[in-house]
Amino acid sequence: MKKRYIVSPKDKEAAELLDYDKATAIDLIELALTEEQFNALNCDGVFSNLNEILGSNIDDFEDELITGDKQLEMGLSYLRAISAKDEIARKVIEKIIYLFEEALSRKTGVYFYF
Repeated sequence: MKKRYIVSPKDKEAAELLDYDKATAIDLIELALTEEQFNALNCDGVFSNLNEILGSNIDDFEDELITGDKQLEMGLSYLRAISAKDEIARKVIEKIIYLFEEALSRKTGVYFYF
């Protein structure tokens, strides 16, 4: 099973460590997606919609980062507006919203490692 993570560094120093693949679990707020969770979000179009809104490339076999207040706020607005029918997707979206909120307050970003 492929590992997929969505993470937000806890501070600027952690973001720099992450850029050099030296960040540890202590430096990050981390969400590991199961295959079921990834598929639920993908089927609901969450990643493709984020890509369209943010001009990003969140996709399987891709790494992507969302930084900057404007991008994070736009992503957060979209995520808060989603009314996913699937319970699994709803729960994961809540966790992703938390990551975006933390990234905004900590002035870092949200990193997708798929």
